[in-house]
Amino acid sequence: MVKIMVTGATGLLGRAVVRELQANSNNQIIACGYSRAKAGVHKLDLTQSASVMAFVDTQRPDVIVHCAAERRPDVSEKNPAAALALNAEATRSLASVASQSGAWLLYISTDYVFDGTAPRYAENALTHPVNFYGDSKRQGEVIITGAKQDFAVLRLPILYGEVETVQESAVTVLLNHLLDTTEQNIDDWAVRSPTSTADIAVAIAQMILAKTAGTTLSGYYHFSASNTMSKYQMLLIMGELLGLSTQHLNPVTSPTDSAKRPHDCTLSCEKLASLSIQSKVPFEVGIERALALSPNVMSIFK
Repeated sequence: MVKIMVTGATGLLGRAVVRELQANSNNQIIACGYSRAKAGVHKLDLTQSASVMAFVDTQRPDVIVHCAAERRPDVSEKNPAAALALNAEATRSLASVASQSGAWLLYISTDYVFDGTAPRYAENALTHPVNFYGDSKRQGEVIITGAKQDFAVLRLPILYGEVETVQESAVTVLLNHLLDTTEQNIDDWAVRSPTSTADIAVAIAQMILAKTAGTTLSGYYHFSASNTMSKYQMLLIMGELLGLSTQHLNPVTSPTDSAKRPHDCTLSCEKLASLSIQSKVPFEVGIERALALSPNVMSIFK
């Protein structure tokens, strides 16, 4: 039996990870959340170091998958202290207690640790974030790799999946532009690789299986879908899937966001590919599946 603690278990990625890991009867899942903690989820404030230490000491997990994060660049820019508290300092507490207990820690990071000027980024590429969100996650990475343990960092691009509201994902929130049929300018400058959380969850489960079987997994890893596209291009695909017009959307080929974004952070995923861990879900298939599993969202279009 492998005891696996998942932080951010009530979030977009965390829910998918818990669901995938629970499908293996050899796993015992310790799901942790905070603001949306409910039955079956331990309420744990990751910014309270003493509570984190005591919880891990009591539960004694073999693996910790650290999904919890402040993932919104604009929010991070406006409240950097809160972003650091979750993305860096909470990571420091987990790394410390995992080092003491012998648990393997997998830290979920972002392609935004790169500046977007030289894709495709290899796992050993130099980081140079252009916004505070990226920098806060980079600080978390430094904590993980500085722990002198065989911990791992998994960098991911923009995510979508089964959502409770469109706001949960930077991809599904774009659906609001389809509902509002007034003329709108949409970013057609920044290049992203929208990736399914269900696909990522399978990769994380495979990483844990490999680790528990004796494979050395430490340092930096990348996982990403192969599709690359702008927000405008994502909307064209989602509009076609939903039978909604995109004629009111105007592509803008210059930056449009309030917090600075990198142009193209496309990731090279060679290290996981060498372990036969690769994305297999194209955006058109993954987003259709995710929307079908999100009744609260689909009800908006009826």
